Amino acid sequence: MSARATLVWVLSFAVGCAGALATFPVPVLWGDGAFWLSPHGFVIGSWADMGTALAGYTAYAQADWQWPPFHVASLGGTAGTDIIFLDSTPLLSLAGRVLFRLTGRVIPLYGAWAGLSMIGMALASAALVRALGARSAVAAVAAALIGVSMPALLARWGHLSLMGQWLIPLALAAYVGLHRRARLSFGRAWAVVTGLSALALLIHPYLFFMVVAVLETAPLQAAYTRRMPVRTALGVVAASLAPLIVLMGAMGYFTMDSLEPARGFGSFSTNLLSPFLPQMSGLLPGPDFILQGTAGQYEGFAYLGAGLLLLIFMTGRGLAALRWTAHPFLLAVVLGFTLLAVSNRVYAAEMRLFTLPLPDAALRWLGVVRASGRFIWLPLYLTAGLVVALAARFPRAGLVLLLAGGLQWADAAPLRARVRAGMLRPEPVPLDAAALAEALQQVDGVLLDPPWLCIRDKPEWFFRVGMQVQLAASRAGRTTNTVYAARGRADCGLPSGRARMLILYPHAEPPDLVGEEGCIDSADMTACSAVLDPALLRRLTQVRTDFE
Repeated sequence: MSARATLVWVLSFAVGCAGALATFPVPVLWGDGAFWLSPHGFVIGSWADMGTALAGYTAYAQADWQWPPFHVASLGGTAGTDIIFLDSTPLLSLAGRVLFRLTGRVIPLYGAWAGLSMIGMALASAALVRALGARSAVAAVAAALIGVSMPALLARWGHLSLMGQWLIPLALAAYVGLHRRARLSFGRAWAVVTGLSALALLIHPYLFFMVVAVLETAPLQAAYTRRMPVRTALGVVAASLAPLIVLMGAMGYFTMDSLEPARGFGSFSTNLLSPFLPQMSGLLPGPDFILQGTAGQYEGFAYLGAGLLLLIFMTGRGLAALRWTAHPFLLAVVLGFTLLAVSNRVYAAEMRLFTLPLPDAALRWLGVVRASGRFIWLPLYLTAGLVVALAARFPRAGLVLLLAGGLQWADAAPLRARVRAGMLRPEPVPLDAAALAEALQQVDGVLLDPPWLCIRDKPEWFFRVGMQVQLAASRAGRTTNTVYAARGRADCGLPSGRARMLILYPHAEPPDLVGEEGCIDSADMTACSAVLDPALLRRLTQVRTDFE
């Protein structure tokens, strides 16, 4: 590696570190502190998303090896659950389990993951612009600054796995790198496509969809430009998809729960004005919130940022002059994901422009990727790489690029501050945390009646009871019948065999079969256990309802 290339990577790494330290307090990065006891992020409802991810990670780290490899028996009652439905980042969970075997303790890794994701975004953004021909240190620094200050990345704090958006510019850089080779060999193409796609699958399925779609076009593009025989290109596609399908099956993605579509396609989408209208901007006038035509369009939040808007304005003619049709397969993928992100219900600000009627069967299966607004990230990061690479050709490119990078960093300051401030504000919990931890040490498990998936249309504190119980049980190494999962079938009965079990009945009287002995009633909660001291049960059932 040349000295110039080394400088590029060192500076990009430094920008990533700066982004991590400016966004996350050091105790959060280290995995310590009060924040991780009851975590929450910027995303709506992230107290549940982060809590269930941590519960899955913690339970999995302590569980025995079994098949399917990401199944844990301690969460979700007798059937257990697969942590792929908890967004517990399978790759990180595997590392946590290995560390538990080596040290005997659950070592928190999500803080380090957050910091490394910032560094990964800086390095991947620099790699993309270098692949596109902008090889100067200034171009790399500008790309890194824009990457770590991307509003769509910062606003994703709360979905821990989806902080891995750095996979998208990395996949685009890999595509360009494969395209630039005069002759593309089967082995190289297969290794890159399969390796990066498998890595994405072990982080999050939405990222996998984008990464694999981009990379599978590389051998097709090579055949289109006659740098690889057509038969060889099709062989790469088949030979890479085969192990990926096997891996998906082993992880549990082809179970009935995984394939069961969820409602919401058309609601969790991208607003047409989201990329261009400043939102929560530190430099430009605009709303101090995410623009939404539906209640779920926070999923498709795609504000470009002041630095990128400047570069798009300056490179507009260059963008228009690019030979887009020279890459027909990649173009089809990018346009396809853009249409999925916008969905069939098209909004501009709060105005619905039109709805494209779709058959119920189509809407049902599109519900498998109901948060389709996330797919806007692919055109977002591709645009970022292209405009930086085009601006690097200007006569005074260094000044323009540094200005754009600085503007992007400054524009993201309010959003970065909101993310950081949330980590310094503890999230309230409904049950006495100390009493719950003490109680769990004296029992084999805790049962919630009804469990999480059976408590629709109840007050928020009811949901929070379930989340607190799930996370506390996993940390204590105890079983629980409640679990918050992206996919799953509700089992609303209590499992048999209640010896040494703490049973909680929010907003309900205990059934007759439990009996009154060992039960403590409060206004909102009944707790039963034959082995716990009544005073401890009384402390436990002082339910907090102040969640403002």
